Amino acid sequence: MATRTPSIDLQKVLSGAARLEVKLLNAGVEALQVYINQAARFSSLAAETLQEVQDNKATLSATARKLSDFGRQSTQVYADLAQRLSASYYDEFDRLAHSREKASTPPAAASGAAASPAPAAHRPRARRAAAKA
Repeated sequence: MATRTPSIDLQKVLSGAARLEVKLLNAGVEALQVYINQAARFSSLAAETLQEVQDNKATLSATARKLSDFGRQSTQVYADLAQRLSASYYDEFDRLAHSREKASTPPAAASGAAASPAPAAHRPRARRAAAKA
């Protein structure tokens, strides 16, 4: 009895991988933009503080409060960025994985019939053993 091996649509795999890479590139650009924005804000804060020190208007508590507020805000910005980018990455990765599952699902399972365990041909070890035989 011949086992049917699933076919892989190489074009879909490559286009999905390319989409994922573009997503990663965009995430890198966005992270760099956030970093530059935060560095500019910190530079402005440092310039203001230095000016206040030179004008003898700065107090230690006010300066510490400004730096503390900036630190909290900066931490929140980076946490939001990390959460947003990781969600976007994993959404794209899941979409890619689910499109592969849909392509390899037999019509009976796709129509709502009870899913049976994957045949041995879908398992890598079984495929290698079948290829050697």
